Amino acid sequence: MCSAFCDRNNEKALKRLCSKDSKQLSARQREEAYSELKKFCSFRWVEISAADLNRLMPDMSLNDIEAKAMADLSKHIREGDLMIDMPDRYAWTFRKRMERFGANRFEAEHKADETYPIVAAASICAKLTRDAKIEQIRSQVGDFGSGYPSDPKTRTALMDKPMREKLKPFVRERWKTLENLKQRKLFEE
Repeated sequence: MCSAFCDRNNEKALKRLCSKDSKQLSARQREEAYSELKKFCSFRWVEISAADLNRLMPDMSLNDIEAKAMADLSKHIREGDLMIDMPDRYAWTFRKRMERFGANRFEAEHKADETYPIVAAASICAKLTRDAKIEQIRSQVGDFGSGYPSDPKTRTALMDKPMREKLKPFVRERWKTLENLKQRKLFEE
């Protein structure tokens, strides 16, 4: 999860560099954009590991965990407007979550990275950080694909018992993709 802060004087450059969703950019395009963005934007991020999620999810929903992390990041922004790409479907639900964790000066939209270049800048940083973490894990356990639920290679890796054991420290226990694969495997046996 990442926040980005830029002076409004850099709005043209920000729009030029962040005109697309970070997932629509190639890894090289993200790296080039981030290299340019760092010249006039500051970034702050937090990693929520699978171990963190496994520890917190018995008492908190995933959306609460994300809102708490976003609220914590927002406390470091002293001036300017705060726009958040919210995970909740409804703004009022998200606002209640954020206020519960001490954030009350913000705007939020679902898929805000598609509308607001500053949110897209944060998304580029977050995606690069995630990709680096995936590479680090891949170097430890072998190739398991992208780690995204839609990736057939990731799904195959999770169905393979030896690979699933290697991946266990990096996968949250309460993950719908994992549950669906377990159910599918039961029916296939």
